[in-house]
Amino acid sequence: MSDAETSQRRSALETAGEPTDRRFRELTVLNDIGHDRVPEIEQETYHERAGESDRTDVEVVTRALDLGMNVVLKGQPGVGKSFLVRYVCAQTNRPLYRITLSETTFREDLLGSLHLVSGDDGETVTEWVDGPLTRAARVGGVLLLDELNAADANTAAALNAVMEQRGTRSLTLPQTGEQIQPHDQFRVVGTSNPGYQGTYELNDAFEDRFRHIKLDYLPESIEVDLVFDRTNLAREREPEIERLVSFAQRLREAHSDGELATPITSREIIRIARFMEDEFMTLTEAARSELVARVDEYDESLIRTLIDRQLSDVSD
Repeated sequence: MSDAETSQRRSALETAGEPTDRRFRELTVLNDIGHDRVPEIEQETYHERAGESDRTDVEVVTRALDLGMNVVLKGQPGVGKSFLVRYVCAQTNRPLYRITLSETTFREDLLGSLHLVSGDDGETVTEWVDGPLTRAARVGGVLLLDELNAADANTAAALNAVMEQRGTRSLTLPQTGEQIQPHDQFRVVGTSNPGYQGTYELNDAFEDRFRHIKLDYLPESIEVDLVFDRTNLAREREPEIERLVSFAQRLREAHSDGELATPITSREIIRIARFMEDEFMTLTEAARSELVARVDEYDESLIRTLIDRQLSDVSD
């Protein structure tokens, strides 16, 4: 095994750092040991938003995790569910292990499996290789399950025992018989896009293992600021960006009302704005170039009409 492979394997086996006396919002910050699975995200890159209370989404999520709860973030695509998890892990030095679930995800994809590998003497040997669930449980990381409601019942069943309360949770690897006591800092966070094709209704017992948190799109004023944070546009273009964000919000309402099949995300707004940089495209051209290609074919005519009616007078 090469020095690079040895170093990578040693890093993968490192547990999360010990708790410190510092906190990020409601969650204890762990000691920074340089673990290579801790995301790198600056604190100022996330815009917190209020929910059903006067607490922000970050405060609610960090409170739940600090109480030992597993969390599911619900909301439309592009509201920042996965980014929020990465952000919290980055600020608290928590290793993050991520998998996107689908109908083709199997228990082995979560737990791991036996592989044939080359031993130190050059001979082929059978070795167990952890999946993301097993690795996160061992090292005290956060397991991010994207598209949680796209997993079938058999896959979800692999998570049941490991998502019990601390002190009673466990993880058994069927192929080896190994029983793992999950690390004290281990948590599971899922994301869910309710109501989409190819998704399943989660059973009550499984859903009850999560603290449910709903995320909405950013308020328009904050989304405008986000565009300027993520692009090189000058602030003098703010009236155009305000018009673009307001337009996106109307499209989102149309999607919620069933008039539009495709939701419009913050990522798409930012891409539109990036193509407005250096006068490469006008607002109308950039919006049409991005959205017409992005939406469902049945929405193309409606999108073209709405862009021409609501954006062309400020960009052409």
